[in-house]
Amino acid sequence: MASHGVKDVAGEHVSALLTRIAHLEETLKEFERRNTFFEMLIKSLPGLFYVLDDKYQLHKWNQNAEAITGYKSEEFITEKRGLKDVFDAVDLPLVKHAIKNAIRNGEGIVEARILTKDGMYIPYLFTGVGAEIDGTSYVLGIGLDISKRKQAEGALLESEALYRIFAERMTEGVTLLHGSKILFANKAFATISGFSDPDQLLGQDIMYFINKDFEIYFQELLASLESGKSTERFFQSRWCNDNKQDIWVEGRGNLIRWKGNPAVLLTARDITDTKLKEISMQEEAAYLRKENIILRSSIIKDRYRFGDIIGKSSAMQDVYELILNSAAANANVIIYGESGTGKELVAKAIHEMSSRSGKAFVPVNCAAIPENLIESEFFGYKKGAFTGAINDKPGYLDMADGGTLFLDEVGELGLNIQAKLLRSIEGGGYSPVGSNCTKHSDFRIIAATNKNLLEQSKRGLFREDFFYRIHIIPIYLPALRKRKEDIPLLVEHLLRAHSPGKRIPSLPGNVLEALINHDWPGNVRELQNVIQRYFTVGRIDFLPPATEKPPGEECSAAKVEKIRDDFNLHEHTDSVEKEVIMDALNKYHWNKSKAAEALKISRKTLTRKLKRLGLL
Repeated sequence: MASHGVKDVAGEHVSALLTRIAHLEETLKEFERRNTFFEMLIKSLPGLFYVLDDKYQLHKWNQNAEAITGYKSEEFITEKRGLKDVFDAVDLPLVKHAIKNAIRNGEGIVEARILTKDGMYIPYLFTGVGAEIDGTSYVLGIGLDISKRKQAEGALLESEALYRIFAERMTEGVTLLHGSKILFANKAFATISGFSDPDQLLGQDIMYFINKDFEIYFQELLASLESGKSTERFFQSRWCNDNKQDIWVEGRGNLIRWKGNPAVLLTARDITDTKLKEISMQEEAAYLRKENIILRSSIIKDRYRFGDIIGKSSAMQDVYELILNSAAANANVIIYGESGTGKELVAKAIHEMSSRSGKAFVPVNCAAIPENLIESEFFGYKKGAFTGAINDKPGYLDMADGGTLFLDEVGELGLNIQAKLLRSIEGGGYSPVGSNCTKHSDFRIIAATNKNLLEQSKRGLFREDFFYRIHIIPIYLPALRKRKEDIPLLVEHLLRAHSPGKRIPSLPGNVLEALINHDWPGNVRELQNVIQRYFTVGRIDFLPPATEKPPGEECSAAKVEKIRDDFNLHEHTDSVEKEVIMDALNKYHWNKSKAAEALKISRKTLTRKLKRLGLL
C-alpha cells in the first residue's frame, strides 16, 4: 500500500513537470514568433532603426543603417566600434546629449550628420524614446534622411542672400512689410526714413512715417494689396522722416509671398525737390488764373454773352462770375435750375476754363440709366462679367480721369450708387463689374438738378454725406421768366443760328412783345423750339398752360402773325407735317419715343421725317 502511494505521487510530479515543460516550449515559440515579427517590423521601417544603452553601446542596427553607413551591426560588438565611428567630433556631443535627454525625459531629438565608412557625410534627423528593461536604460529610435530639405534650405538662404545684396545695392528704397510692420529695409530706404542703419527700422510700423493727411489712403493701399484685391499699386504721398522733416515719397507696392504668408514689397524714392517745384508751379498757375479771373471779371461786367450762354441781366452777370470762380478752383460744383435753363452749358463753360480743359468732359444723364446697368456704366466691366460682356468696357469714371464728370439730373441716382461714388470721390477707388482690381480716377464732379437735394436728404431720399461732397460750390440759374430783359438777345441769337442765309430776319414788334410776355415754363429750351418752329411753319406757337387746350388748337398767341404768302401744295403739305411733328415734340419735351407714339408712327419713321424736313 505504501509503495503504491509513493508511486502515485511520483507520477503526479512527472505529469506536472511535463505540463510545465510544454508550457515553457509554447512560451519560447511565442517569443520567437514575436521576435520574428519585431525583426520584420524593424526591417520595414523607413530610415535607420537603432537601440542604444545608457553607455552609448549599440545593441541593434537595422539593414537600412548597415546599407547607408557601411557598418554591420556585429562590428559594433566584435570590433568594439561606437558612436565616434559614425559621428564626427562636432556632432558627437550633440548626439550624446540627445541620448541623455531621451533617458532622462523619455524623448530626445537631434539633427546630425552621419559619417559613412567611405567618408561621406549625410544629414539626418534622429528621434529616440527612453525605456528601462531589467534595470538597464535603453534608447530606441529612428533616423530620417534630411538631405533634400537641407539642400532646399541652402538654396533658399542663397536666394535670400542674393536678393539682399541686390536690394542693398539698389538706389531706390526697398522695404518688405507684413501688415504694416517692417521686416526688411535697405540702406536707401533707411536714408529716406532718416536712419543711418537699416536694422533700426526692423519691427517698426510703416505708418509711423506717413503724414496723417495720407494715413487713410496708405492704410487702404496696404489692405488692398495684402487682401489680394490689387497685385500692384502706385503711390505718391507725404511722409515725415525720423528727423521730423516733411518729405514727398513716390513708389510702388507689390503683393508677394514671404515664408508662406502675403507680404508687401515696397519700392520708394524721395521726390521732395521735384514735388515742391511742381507745387510751386501749380501755385503760380493758380495765381495767374486768379489774376486772369479778376481781369475777366472787370471786363465781363455788362457783357451780353459768355461762350454759348446769352444774357446781360444782373442775375446772369452773377452766374458769369460764379463760373469764373469755379473754373479757378478744383472743388465740386452743383448747378440748380429748372429744366431748360442751360445747366449743361454752364458745366461745359466751367470745364473749358478750368485746368482740366485738356481732358474729357463726360456728361451723364443719371435719369436715363437703367438700375441694373448703373454700376457697369459708371465703373465699367470686364470681359465675361455677364452675358453679352464680350470685351472689357471702360466706365464713366475711367473716361473722366483727369477731366470732369457731369452728373445731370443727379437727384435721380439711387442710394447704393451714391455710396459707391462717394467712396471713389474720397480716394477709396472702385472696381469694374467682374473684377477684384481696385482702380482710381482723378475726376471733378459738376452736378445738375432741378430738385431741392437738401430737402431730399432730410427725407432719406438722398445721402447726406454725398450731398455735402458735391454741394461745395452751388450755382443757381434763374428761370427765363425772371430775366425777361435777356429775351431779345436770346431771340436774336437764335434767329442768327437758325437762319439759312446771311440775312437775319426780324420779328414784328407785336411778335417780340408776345415772346417777352410769355411765361416760358420750358425756359430757354422752349424759346429755342418756338424760334425753330417759326422758321419751319412760319408762325409763333406757344405751348398752352395745363388748364388750356392741348397743342393742335392754336391759343391766342398762336394767331399773332402769319407770314406764308405762297400756295405751293408740296411745300404746304411739308409745312403742315412739320407743324404737327413739332407740336408733338414740344408737347413731350422732345422725347422722340413718346412723340412717335402720339403721332401713331414708329420712332424710326419719325427720325427719318425729321431728317427729311430739316429738323435734325
